[in-house]
Amino acid sequence: MSWEEYSVFLLESIGIYNKDLMLHYYRKIKKFAFWYKKRDNIDMCDIPDEADAKLETQKKVISWRRVARSIEKNDFYMKRLCFSQTKTDDEELRRLIHKWDNLLTKDTVSDDKDLLNFIEGEVKKDDIKTDE
Repeated sequence: MSWEEYSVFLLESIGIYNKDLMLHYYRKIKKFAFWYKKRDNIDMCDIPDEADAKLETQKKVISWRRVARSIEKNDFYMKRLCFSQTKTDDEELRRLIHKWDNLLTKDTVSDDKDLLNFIEGEVKKDDIKTDE
């Protein structure tokens, strides 16, 4: 299986359980590919499966391996693809957390520091609301 096929497999697997999350990742990947198309004139069909591992680690090249690793790590903000945490992402995450109650908890996202901080902030907000 190529890294591109594996990326698609991961997205489809997520989509079985949570279509909203799959579409979130899809939009981020599409934006990532569009940026490289604009900057380096690399079409989606021309994205290499792998690139120099050192350059991938430094986030200097595009590859399907980078995409697949981001999905594998449940990188909601896709920071591994050079995105940053945005208010829009936070709003979408907040909506997903409330829609899929008890699915995204401190225990399930312990590997992602940014996601963990966001969820802890949401828990504190909920505690404040119940105290009022």
